[in-house]
Amino acid sequence: MNPSDLPSNSRRAFLQHMVASLPNAVQNRVMALKHNQLQQIKISEQFFREVYELEKRFYGQSCTLFDARRDIVAGNVEPPNIDRYWNEERDELLEEIKATDDFRQLTEQLPQLPSDAPGVPRFWLTVFRNVALISDLVQEHDEPLLECLMDVRISYEPDSYTIHFQFQPNEHLHTSSLLLTKKYILRHEADKDFPFMFEGPEIVRCEGCHIHWRDGYNLTLQTVRQKRARKGARHLAKVMPRESFFRFFSPPQAMDLSLADEKTKMVLGADFEVGYLLRTQIVPKAILFYTGDIVDNVNDELATADNTSASISSGSDEAT
Repeated sequence: MNPSDLPSNSRRAFLQHMVASLPNAVQNRVMALKHNQLQQIKISEQFFREVYELEKRFYGQSCTLFDARRDIVAGNVEPPNIDRYWNEERDELLEEIKATDDFRQLTEQLPQLPSDAPGVPRFWLTVFRNVALISDLVQEHDEPLLECLMDVRISYEPDSYTIHFQFQPNEHLHTSSLLLTKKYILRHEADKDFPFMFEGPEIVRCEGCHIHWRDGYNLTLQTVRQKRARKGARHLAKVMPRESFFRFFSPPQAMDLSLADEKTKMVLGADFEVGYLLRTQIVPKAILFYTGDIVDNVNDELATADNTSASISSGSDEAT
């Protein structure tokens, strides 16, 4: 009998039954080993806290470089001509893709920039569009405002970090809301009820910020005109919520995630993943997401799953 051949829940049930069937003396030794594991977890808690502090310290050393990135993106600084000194091998598969008609039609949709365009237009919008998890949040009506996003930074506190989104003056946001923030609260210790699940600091809560929109420019709302039932009656205007990236700054409030309903848990789980991704990957490596040196494979996985499902379905049809 090989437990690894069983589905995970069946394997867990099997191993729990196995332990419960052991002689009492052996069960006590197993309990001692689990207590030993708890002591290791205490050491791991300290390890991960020091790693977090190390991340904070080295992020601070990079801030001068992030300042330079911001100034180049905004067009405030014109860098000198720079020669590439890193290796970029020719990828034959990519060249084959570029030669296809489908790819040519896709590239025809790219906006054409004038030769005198300042900085790197649409930089952060392009970065966000290259990450499936964030691109899913961005709606078409959000794009003009996200084109005004100049910089994204992180600030660290002992038990939280905050993501700062700095916008240039625009027609959507009041001047008091050109800096939007999202704070993520961390738990560095193992959950007392489930200590053996500990794998490092965990986001347990997030806090958004108030957005002061200019009149008529709130991207999270839309005006829907409804016609009265009586013939010839005038249309009524009704303001309703709509999907928008900027709902990211108004997350559901759940002080205790264990008490939240399933929908709230799902929304917050996705939000926490976005916050973690911004901190650890997107903000420090933004240019690599812009150039395509880093791309996620979510769409590839979905396509593979769809093809697998189609193959199974086709096989089932043939069998019948």
